[in-house]
Amino acid sequence: MNKKTLTTCGAVVLLGLTISLSNAYAHHEHSGYGGGGEGFERMFFMKSHFILEKKQDLGLSDDKVEAIKNLKLETQKMLIKQEAEIQVLGLDIMAKLHDYPVDAEALNKQVAQQYELKKAEAQSLVEAIAKLKGTLTKDQNDKMHQLWEAGEKNEHHRESR
Repeated sequence: MNKKTLTTCGAVVLLGLTISLSNAYAHHEHSGYGGGGEGFERMFFMKSHFILEKKQDLGLSDDKVEAIKNLKLETQKMLIKQEAEIQVLGLDIMAKLHDYPVDAEALNKQVAQQYELKKAEAQSLVEAIAKLKGTLTKDQNDKMHQLWEAGEKNEHHRESR
């Protein structure tokens, strides 16, 4: 093998490891909100669950409760579809890494496409969070934060016992 082929093969193996490790990392449970799609996903679902749990304290109308439930359902559907598309593309990339010779240029385009899909997923979640928060009035949003902080204080108090 010449030096160029060896370098290309090494780069492709490194790319394969990077993709598989990034996929494993993306599916690892994160604490906190962090950056990226998984942090936004957690934030959206925690916030929507909390709002629905505290609907009476927040004084939500039946229409608002229904709108939040629908937003939550549509967001779940969207995430399932987008994540499936990302995973299928990842499988295609991994399969093509086994070809000989490896077409690094074509694979790099697919890797870029995979990250564009992840970016679109994160942006969709940001929009869902904005819609969720948009269902609340300013007073309801303030009340939600008060309830959240009170719950956190109670949680810390229970842990210190």
